[in-house]
Amino acid sequence: MKLTAFSDISLRVLLLMGGLSEGTLLSTQRIAEGVGAPYHHVTKTVAKLRSMGLLVSLRGRSGGVSVTEEGLRSSVGSVLRELEADTAMVECEADEAACPLNHGCRLRAALAGAREAFYRELDDVTIADLVNERQIGKVAVSIGLAPPEDSFI
Repeated sequence: MKLTAFSDISLRVLLLMGGLSEGTLLSTQRIAEGVGAPYHHVTKTVAKLRSMGLLVSLRGRSGGVSVTEEGLRSSVGSVLRELEADTAMVECEADEAACPLNHGCRLRAALAGAREAFYRELDDVTIADLVNERQIGKVAVSIGLAPPEDSFI
């Protein structure tokens, strides 16, 4: 199964924000630099993650984005279920007319089961479990922040 670019960027944003010192606020521009993704993609990603309660943002000169406790506790499986909810694995999921074999098709059900098994495998893994201070430390320095205390860079 291949994740969408949106989900990939979303996970990167959560990992970056989760690895920073508590209370650190970053602008969307700095997040984009930190995760190596285009600014407008990161802006959309941050908006979605905010609507999911995984990030919080403060407006203004001293504002920025930070991860919520819920964001750190969230399972990767649950995050991906929500982010990938509208993504068809095969064309006929999105448009039944795309396949002349769609009547009584068992493939869609089999693929849906496989997708759920993929998510279930990630249900025991939280965002906090994936945070690697050493990895985040290098990124933090590259965007002008002090590395997290335990980063050993």
